[in-house]
Amino acid sequence: MPTIFVVDDDEMVLSSLRAYFSLSTDYAVACFSDPRRACAELGRTAADVVISDYLMPGLNGIDLLKEARQLQPDAARILLTGFADKENAIRAINEAGLYQYIEKPWDSEQLLIVVRNALQERSLRRELGEKVRVLDRLVREHSELAERHSHLEKDLAMAEQALASLLPSRMPAIDGISIDAFHRPCRYLGGDFYDFADDGERAALLLGDVSGHGAQAALICSLLKASFQEAAASACGPAELLAQMNATLFRFLPAGMYVAGAVLWLERREPGIPLSNAGLPYPFVLRWAEPRTDEIPIAGLPLGMFPGYGLEPYQVRPVHLEHGDVLLITSDGLGDVANRHGELFQDRELKRALSELRGASGSKLIEGLVERATCFQGEEPLPDDVTLVAVGRI
Repeated sequence: MPTIFVVDDDEMVLSSLRAYFSLSTDYAVACFSDPRRACAELGRTAADVVISDYLMPGLNGIDLLKEARQLQPDAARILLTGFADKENAIRAINEAGLYQYIEKPWDSEQLLIVVRNALQERSLRRELGEKVRVLDRLVREHSELAERHSHLEKDLAMAEQALASLLPSRMPAIDGISIDAFHRPCRYLGGDFYDFADDGERAALLLGDVSGHGAQAALICSLLKASFQEAAASACGPAELLAQMNATLFRFLPAGMYVAGAVLWLERREPGIPLSNAGLPYPFVLRWAEPRTDEIPIAGLPLGMFPGYGLEPYQVRPVHLEHGDVLLITSDGLGDVANRHGELFQDRELKRALSELRGASGSKLIEGLVERATCFQGEEPLPDDVTLVAVGRI
């Protein structure tokens, strides 16, 4: 049962919040009108969320939450503040590691949503941290004891199966549209990922590329899937979906890690396909009737690099496909395939291959590109994970 600490010098506020949480949740709620008494209790009792008013006699909300951070570092900290106290709220974010601040007068339902999100993210953080620690331990044992090598190989194979299970077993069925995908990690465990969310009216399609390789990148894919599915349930378009994912991933990703991604928004009743990009290579549209190959110059910052919604909003570019046209999105692994001379596939062969494969279906396009990239690299191993998604108008 989660434990919520509420600190406010107004007894009416405490009574109201205690009653609301009691009626709406099964949380244990501890209310304090004296901030110093609340700090003393935080030293003895575990708390999952600490909610504090800003203006209180004796100890203001920022100082209380700073002390709560020392006593209960894993607890989410929420500050209730008036509109005029925004500067103090920003200071609380920096000094107290604030999860969120809410302006007075607040909406109780909004506050409950914030608390539930904080609890859910705290649970995800614990689960992800535990998985990383377990896998790190297995890797250390492999390097120290050669006889455990065979056991580790089995563990990695199981992890590979688990990672493969995160990928969709089928793609959404949309009249007049074909969707094909290809995924090949460069090792047992890769950081490339694709997924879709389909509510019957529209389908959101994601291709993601986690920075780095191996176990850590593979584990991030589970967080990537969770953040995508959660955002897709409420977002109204691909740019908003990427923005919500960015805010979530920034909280949870280890320092220095990020995720490049692109989202297609497939409306069953709309002919256009809105597209937003967050750091993946520019997509291509292979036009069948003209014929020509169009590169779509749409940029965006990778996910998880900056807090909030990033430095600027993600762009949305509508793509219109006629009969026989194919939209192609790839991770950077395809272009980074190199031959024995160090020449990259994207520099010499990619556009030529696209031109020669124009008019092919999405599945044949992917098959042809993978075959040509494999021949281009010769016997050299893949330098990166390779993932392709092709959407065609049929």
